[in-house]
Amino acid sequence: MHTEEIEWYYSQPLARAYLSHWQSVSHFFEYNAKDPQSIKERFKYLMQGSNKGWCQLAQHLKDYNQMLGCDANTLSNIDLLSKGQAVAVVTGQQPGIFTGPLYTIYKAMGSIKLAKELTRELNYSVVPIFWIGADDHDFEETNHIFVPTSLGPQRIGIEDKPRGRISLAHIPVTNELSKAIQRLKELTPPMGWQEEGLALLKETANKYNNLADWFAGIMTELFTRWGLIMINPVQQPVRQLSREVFYQTIKLAPKIDQQLQLTSQIIKEKFIPQVQGEEGKAHLFIYINGERKALYFRKGLFCSREGSMAWTPDELAGLAMNKPEMFSPDVVLRPIVQETLMPVVAYVGGPGEISYFAQLRQVFKLFNHNMPVIFPRPNITLVEPLMSKLMKKYQIPVEKIFEDSLNIVHQYLKESDILGINTNFNMFRSNLFEQHSKLVKEVSSLDPELKVLAQENIKRLKKVINSFEEKVKQRHRKKNQEAVRQITKLAHMLQPLGMWQERVYNVFPFLMKYNISILEDIYNTIDVYDWRQKIIYFD
Repeated sequence: MHTEEIEWYYSQPLARAYLSHWQSVSHFFEYNAKDPQSIKERFKYLMQGSNKGWCQLAQHLKDYNQMLGCDANTLSNIDLLSKGQAVAVVTGQQPGIFTGPLYTIYKAMGSIKLAKELTRELNYSVVPIFWIGADDHDFEETNHIFVPTSLGPQRIGIEDKPRGRISLAHIPVTNELSKAIQRLKELTPPMGWQEEGLALLKETANKYNNLADWFAGIMTELFTRWGLIMINPVQQPVRQLSREVFYQTIKLAPKIDQQLQLTSQIIKEKFIPQVQGEEGKAHLFIYINGERKALYFRKGLFCSREGSMAWTPDELAGLAMNKPEMFSPDVVLRPIVQETLMPVVAYVGGPGEISYFAQLRQVFKLFNHNMPVIFPRPNITLVEPLMSKLMKKYQIPVEKIFEDSLNIVHQYLKESDILGINTNFNMFRSNLFEQHSKLVKEVSSLDPELKVLAQENIKRLKKVINSFEEKVKQRHRKKNQEAVRQITKLAHMLQPLGMWQERVYNVFPFLMKYNISILEDIYNTIDVYDWRQKIIYFD
């Protein structure tokens, strides 16, 4: 296994600026992740605060992670938190089936690697924590994966969509998952770690009764040896510890909305805000009959979107304190809850998260917090041996695939066209139409109506020429069909669906083919301070 790094940054302008033009976005963040002093300043800030909440959370983390089957490394990290002897690197993601896209795995690896690096830098224990987006209700974003095949990306999913906006933690594990696991078996070669991987998925699916805990169980199996701590915010003890944040949010609702709007206006001068403002949004959800409904603050009352339910601020604040399990934070409030419950020295996020954190600095201030140091997650593309051979065979550098994978076959056919099909046909058309125009001009003196016949004639000629050109191109493509097939496969592997590999494919096909040990191999290549796109070549 060897690697190379390329200067290839996010498509989102604000996140790209965070990586490569810090000065243009520095005023939106508390700390500069590339400045060594930032972590020290953040650590000092955390040490000046109270760790009461951290210690209370630790007992629940121990119970939950033991339920997931964690090993002594995770328990040791939780013990450090319980004694107030550690700070945390936090990351998170919605609980996708089979762990979702590869970037979920890279987030976990990034948090583990960063925690290890910061432990060395600070000479103080830093532990990795994975926040499961269990209260998210976007089922269609998490109900499927893609696996690489000879025919390109193939979708595997569960389609039994729940009625209403149901949190993923409340969606049961059903027989549909067994069918999805069977489909994964059919689409992956019977080699390497396939049998063990399928067994892991089946055993965890049988053990847990909802999608969030199933996800957590798989992640624990993959990462507990590195001490990763899983946290499910829908669990009752976490909700209880979150109630003060819910209470404050209700009291501060107009100010939160105002600060978001002000920051968004500044961002709009150069970028596009990640969190699109909606007037009166309270940034809290409330569970009504199991459904997650957004709250709004309008005319002095909190209400549902359609206004069919309403509460006074005092009524809702009372509910938040007495029944916090009825509430759930949105994307704006979630980092505040994390900051309140855990000693977050740094957060590892993707481009979307970097962009929405840019809108939250003043919201953190409203809750008397400072935003943590934000580190971008590792950005990785895996290149298997066959793909390396094809890149060399057709002299296609990886950058070229990233630039325009959807047109790479067309570009190859164009470059391999020694006859110059396009050029020849364009010249032929130009000459023919020029001569045709001269001829029409001369003969129309006999009868002006010949111009009409000439127009019909030229239409037929164009159609015949176009048809002939297409047939020539088909022959050219057929002559190069093996190259077309192989280059198409290359594009499917490295830029599936025209997107980064890490955003499409799932980790299990790679684990099954190359063994679970590749997790450690990939982990060892990660440099948390190198934010370029990392290309990992399997030797």
